[in-house]
Amino acid sequence: MKRTISLLLILLPSLFLFSQSTTDSNPKGKSTVYFTRAKSSGFLINFTYFDGEKSIGKFNGLKYMKYECDPGKHLFWARSENKSFVEADLKPGGIYIIDVIPRIGGIKPSVKLMPVDKNDYKLKKIQKLVSGQGPQMFDESQLTELQNEMSEVITRGMEKYKQLKEKGKKILQLKPEMTVTEEDLIFKKK
Repeated sequence: MKRTISLLLILLPSLFLFSQSTTDSNPKGKSTVYFTRAKSSGFLINFTYFDGEKSIGKFNGLKYMKYECDPGKHLFWARSENKSFVEADLKPGGIYIIDVIPRIGGIKPSVKLMPVDKNDYKLKKIQKLVSGQGPQMFDESQLTELQNEMSEVITRGMEKYKQLKEKGKKILQLKPEMTVTEEDLIFKKK
């Protein structure tokens, strides 16, 4: 019994350290991008996420990641058996969503990143996801390890992006005006 109580006293504070509420205010001068996996297809498939040449996370299943970064231009991309790219121009204090869509079919699974414009995109599944759980969190050591593991993938990913641009292929855009509010992320029963 003493062991159980001691263990709880040790673990409970750490749970609060590694969780973030969706209602946390956006850090001043930063932009926030939510990467959401709100569709249940491809549940077991891991996708790795990048901001240019920087690894920012890796997860599978119905989860999401809240990524805080400097405003301005970014190249967000994800990797599975393919690579999906989104060019972003983020404004200070802006909150954005990129929906991560697993694609199952053919021999190999793939990923598609979809920049979300709340005026044209159904948010219900994203709202349920974000309202129902905290974001995936990664500490510095996890991100450093992921960066080291992904060094060759990053090189190939950046080469693929350059090839797509040279061929004039359309890259999806996350525009400065495509912001959401924290209230937009909360699921409300009607």
